[in-house]
Amino acid sequence: MQKTYEDYNDIADFYLVYIKEAHAEDSNWPVGYAKELGIKKHTNFGERCQVAERLFADKELTMPCLVDGMNDEANKAYHAYPDRIFVIRKDGKLAVAAKRGPFGFKPALNATGEWLAQFRRIGTEPSLVAPAETKAGQ
Repeated sequence: MQKTYEDYNDIADFYLVYIKEAHAEDSNWPVGYAKELGIKKHTNFGERCQVAERLFADKELTMPCLVDGMNDEANKAYHAYPDRIFVIRKDGKLAVAAKRGPFGFKPALNATGEWLAQFRRIGTEPSLVAPAETKAGQ
């Protein structure tokens, strides 16, 4: 994700939207890093922001970050839990929409790179990409 940002931030706006923690130590699907770092389900916006800051520091991410509010509006609007990638064209249509969860992430990241490379090559937004493995709604 960071590499895609570094390669294409001159031609596209990037935002990582941090939503509720999918794998907190007190969740149904805790993971080791959450247990080690004491990451629990967020109870307020400040906690959510602190975990987002830790993620950016640990992963050395430099792209802009937005943090979803405690009402989870961005998460609900994009069905983003636990993670997804979207490329939104200037006309508001989706060029790439990943499957939910970890299985859709890498195919969508690849599709994003292909779409942005084509955009750079032709100088205008390509038609919609959304390969079969990354079609919206899956």
